[in-house]
Amino acid sequence: MLNRRLSDDPHLRQRKAVWIGLALAIALDTTAQLCWKAATFHAPASASIWQTLVITFRQPLFHVTVLLFILMFFNWMIVLSNADLSYAQPITALSYVTVSVVAVVLLGEDIPPQRMIGITMILFGVWFISSTSHRTVIPGAQSQSAQQQTQDLRLSKSKQVYAVIKATNVMIATD
Repeated sequence: MLNRRLSDDPHLRQRKAVWIGLALAIALDTTAQLCWKAATFHAPASASIWQTLVITFRQPLFHVTVLLFILMFFNWMIVLSNADLSYAQPITALSYVTVSVVAVVLLGEDIPPQRMIGITMILFGVWFISSTSHRTVIPGAQSQSAQQQTQDLRLSKSKQVYAVIKATNVMIATD
């Protein structure tokens, strides 16, 4: 019974959708970074930057990287339609952690102590942010001051248009 009520709660469903989107963003970014790195393996260290670019652009893994970035774009649009940017963007910093861990495991890279401290700080930061609400602004709702500013801007634009029309009429009348 409790489980059914939890699944019917739209706020919890939206929060779950946000977390799935964020997890997908992190997984896509991690995979894209690794594919991009692997695509550069074919360029010799002595190659110029232009040679490296040409060699990299011809690699199938680079094309996979571009596809992953396109998927990341669409996923990010969905995430941002359901969560504040100030909530979602810092959470994706976890991709720094996942890329570092996978680089150690798959590429044999080393993580020096300073980098480890930075990764730990990212983890704490994400933990703090994740304990807050994913939405602080209700979509479509504006504060009264924001509504007043919008109305003032529209009024100002109307006055400008009226002034241009009036000036045009004066010029036409004097000709």
